[in-house]
Amino acid sequence: MKIIAKGDDYNVRLRIPTGLVFNRFTAAAISKEMGKYGVKIRPHQARILMNELKKYRRTHPDWVLAEVQSGDGEYVLVKL
Repeated sequence: MKIIAKGDDYNVRLRIPTGLVFNRFTAAAISKEMGKYGVKIRPHQARILMNELKKYRRTHPDWVLAEVQSGDGEYVLVKL
């Protein structure tokens, strides 16, 4: 996963290993957090979702999750 944030006084580039983001611990945490907002998803279902996201990333390496540019010139890009 690649995260880029640019502004007038900063330029941040982060590379985070996909295995660190899409793992069993993250799936359990997402399941618990979503329950607070009334979305019922079991940890097993979240793990399946994480596995499918990893598969999708392999077939589509340049998938952009979010790309935002503000009127001030700030820019954020999140690429899977």
